Amino acid sequence: MSAVFEYNTKKVYPIIYPVKYGQMNNINCYLFEHQNKLTLIDAGIDSAEYEVFFDEQLAAYDLNIMDIDQIILTHHHIDHIGMVNKIIGKKQIPVFAHPLALERLALTTTYQQTKIQFFEELYEHYGCTHVMASRIEKMKQTLNDAGGLRIKSVIEPIQANDYVGELKVLETPGHSLDSITLYDEESGWLFTGDLIIEKGSTNALIDFDSRKLLLPTVLQHRQSIEQCQKLLISTVFAGHEKIFTNFSEVAQLNIAKIDYKVQRIAKQIEQGNESVLKLANALYGNLMHTMPTLIFSEVIGYVNYAEILGIVERVQRNGQITFRCV
Repeated sequence: MSAVFEYNTKKVYPIIYPVKYGQMNNINCYLFEHQNKLTLIDAGIDSAEYEVFFDEQLAAYDLNIMDIDQIILTHHHIDHIGMVNKIIGKKQIPVFAHPLALERLALTTTYQQTKIQFFEELYEHYGCTHVMASRIEKMKQTLNDAGGLRIKSVIEPIQANDYVGELKVLETPGHSLDSITLYDEESGWLFTGDLIIEKGSTNALIDFDSRKLLLPTVLQHRQSIEQCQKLLISTVFAGHEKIFTNFSEVAQLNIAKIDYKVQRIAKQIEQGNESVLKLANALYGNLMHTMPTLIFSEVIGYVNYAEILGIVERVQRNGQITFRCV
C-alpha cells in the first residue's frame, strides 16, 4: 500500500503494481475520492495476478470494488483498461474516455480491419514488412478474438474542457490519439496516463486519423507536454514509474529528449541510412527484432517529425519511401 495523498477533503489512493512491463518497472492506477464519490483513474492490466493485487490494495485502504463509483480511462491501451470488465461485471458504473477511444475499446470490426490495412500499407511503403509480419498476425488474431477482449460497457465520451466532478479534462494526444490528462485545479494534482513519466520518456506511438493518414504523433506529444507546462502543478500521478512533484524539470527533460532524437535521426540520414530499415538498425541494432513495434513506431514517428520541421524530405524509390537531409 502506498501513502495516501490528501488536500482538504480530497484524497488519492495510489495502486502501484510492481512488474517489468516493457521498459517500465510498474503499472499505476489511482483512486480519487471527493464528496463521497470514488473515481478509479485507469484500471491496470487483465491478469489473475493483477486482480488479486488490485483487491489487496483496495482492502489495505479499507475499500473494495463496490465502493468505486466511476472509471475514467486516460487512453485505450491494455495496461490501462484491464479491470474494467471485472468491475462493471460486479457493479454497473459509468466509464469515461475520449471519443476517439470508443471504437478502440469496443474493438469494432471496422476499426480493426482499417487498422490492419493501414499498417500493412505503411510497413510496405517503408520497406519493413518482413520485420513487422508478426505484428500484423497479432492484429489479425485480435480481430478473431475481439469478443473476449473488448470493453463490455457503454463508454461516456469526454473531451477538452469537460469536467468529471472536480477533474478537468485536457486532450493530450501523442502517446495515443485518444490520450487525456486530468487536472484538479484546487490541489494542482495532474493524472497524466502515459503522457510523461519521472525518468525516461514514453513513446509517441504511430497511429492513423479518420482519413487513414499517419498522425504527427511526436509533434502532438511535444505540444501536449507544453500545454501542461502552463498549469500550476503540485503532484503528477503518472501511469508508470514514480509519482513526482518536479513536473517543470521532467517536462523540460522530455522536450530536450525529443529534440535530441530528431537531430539523431537527421544525422543518421546524412550518414547514408536513408531508409526506415537502415535507421532502425543503425540506431537500435538487434532491438529492432526483439521490440519491433516500439522501434519502428519510434523511427517512423521521428522521421515524420523531422519532415514537419523541414530537416529531411522523403524520396520515392521503386515504390518505397527513403529520406534525405534538406
